[in-house]
Amino acid sequence: MFSVNQEAVRIVKEQIIPRAEMLNCKVHTLENGATVIDMGVNVPGGYQAGKLFVEATIGGMGVVQFGEFKLGDIELPSIDVYIDRPQEATLVSQFSGWKMDTIDPETNIVSIGSGPARAIAKNDIFSSYWDYTDIHHEAVFGAQTTVLPDEAVAEQIAKECNLPTENIYILAARTGSLTGSIQICSRTVEASTWRICRKGFDLKNIISGMGTCPIAPVSSSELIAMDRTNTALLYGVTVRYTVDCEDSEIEEVLEQLPFNASKRFGEDFLDIYEEGKRDFYIVDKDIHTVAYYEFNNVRTGNAFSAGELREDKLKISFTRPYSL
Repeated sequence: MFSVNQEAVRIVKEQIIPRAEMLNCKVHTLENGATVIDMGVNVPGGYQAGKLFVEATIGGMGVVQFGEFKLGDIELPSIDVYIDRPQEATLVSQFSGWKMDTIDPETNIVSIGSGPARAIAKNDIFSSYWDYTDIHHEAVFGAQTTVLPDEAVAEQIAKECNLPTENIYILAARTGSLTGSIQICSRTVEASTWRICRKGFDLKNIISGMGTCPIAPVSSSELIAMDRTNTALLYGVTVRYTVDCEDSEIEEVLEQLPFNASKRFGEDFLDIYEEGKRDFYIVDKDIHTVAYYEFNNVRTGNAFSAGELREDKLKISFTRPYSL
């Protein structure tokens, strides 16, 4: 059986650590031996860092490319992700399901954990929905945080994975960095696979998934950055799935999947986020989806689509004043 952590560690050791300076990143070895790579907390990060962050957190199981997003007057670069096994790559690996104790002292935003370490620990409900468990002697963890992870964070990850701390590699970036914007806006197949699962579609029917999302304009304000990246997912994403099943299985769930099926559709993400006390583990779970879905059923050759892209909501978020 393949190992998502083996592939992620290879990316970290071969493509990130040796090129850290070129990537606008910085490598830290903690006193307990764990390795923390700052990819956008106290350093700028960038496009290459963002791409490698995504590739590592999906366990090397997909193709990550930059493209172009156009919707009305909006023209932005996009992050495009192609994944053949989204069940392992996103639901069990990339999904931001690891609850961290770190809280930003200025905004009270709770840090979020993700990455292949989840496939070893299997300590959250999201990873339990698929029967893949990784076995590897090293693990890679992704932290969306404004505070660089310390020894206590590394020890907690090591404990959950039953590994020595020196075998833990932590990638860290704040939302308000280019790396952060890219890695969050890459969560297209991730969010939609979970939505598909929640609505009762059999994940075994999925052959592959791809998603494209505008890279939200970066703001050094963590709150504004959080709003922009998540608005991009809710109102600007298209995902395309290749599946093998009866058409009726798609039709049963299709209209329930996109964000326009939610009672919160049309609302600003920032309002929903504030309602949830800036904590994704409290925020209304109905926002864990994307804007537009397409399905190609290889069994019948038929195609299906549902959802709505909203230029107006993207414009509001992407131009929201820094002082908010």
